[in-house]
Amino acid sequence: MKKKIAYAGLAGTLLSVAVMTATAPTAQAAARDGVCDAGEFCLYYNSGQLGSVSDFTTSVGDYGATQPDCYEFKGAGAGQGLCVKNAAASVWNRTSGTVTVYFNSNYGGSSQAVATGVKANLNATLKNQNASHQFGSSSGSYGAPGTNPYPSAATVAPAATQRTQFVDNEIARLTGETQCYVGAYRSYQAATSNHNTGNALDCTISNAIGTYPTAAQKAQGWKLAEWLKQYAVRLQVRYVIWDGKIWSVARSSEGWRTYTGGSGVTDGHYDHVHVSIQNPYGD
Repeated sequence: MKKKIAYAGLAGTLLSVAVMTATAPTAQAAARDGVCDAGEFCLYYNSGQLGSVSDFTTSVGDYGATQPDCYEFKGAGAGQGLCVKNAAASVWNRTSGTVTVYFNSNYGGSSQAVATGVKANLNATLKNQNASHQFGSSSGSYGAPGTNPYPSAATVAPAATQRTQFVDNEIARLTGETQCYVGAYRSYQAATSNHNTGNALDCTISNAIGTYPTAAQKAQGWKLAEWLKQYAVRLQVRYVIWDGKIWSVARSSEGWRTYTGGSGVTDGHYDHVHVSIQNPYGD
């Protein structure tokens, strides 16, 4: 049940689950030009892909509700300059995968999946009631894993408990992700932390730890994270962190929340998916 030695120096403070804060959209918004180009997902102010357009190249968990800190409709036409939150009527998906529009911020509530290449009007629930969208979130899930048969236990990193090793094996078998590691023992964390007791995995998504993922890698990361969420009970998963968001069994009704336990590419979990396993210490 020995686990592979992880990349050295992966930082991350786990776990501080705090009150959700809004995601500031300004930095990403600067690159948008109000033209629906190939590779982008676009929201339109009017039905039938009419009116002003707001173009995106990545998932957005919170559009923001007021200027100057919201994602706005940028193209010419009706609605130009208005915030897109609760104001879109139609969409065009020019990305290579499915994009899902959500009623609530942080990918919660009612949703509508938009397949690649599709132009569509938002349904009656989501028209003028859109709060977030997610790339790759409904592009088809991986197969169902087996039921984790192993009891809650603790060991010493870099070894994995049998329960954790089962999750790692199922990830590799069903998703093809093979870069998942418990990691070396972390002297800066408590001896009872998830990683130090062999009850956590970090799955590298980007080309290397410390680098942000490509759009395709980000979508793949979300596909893995959603799969872990979907089968959390069967796999004995406690919580999942990815792309600055956290989902936990204990607060599953709240969906994906803003992660406040760290920031930046690694501590914010933008380069790897973290999964903690149900364990005796429950950190």
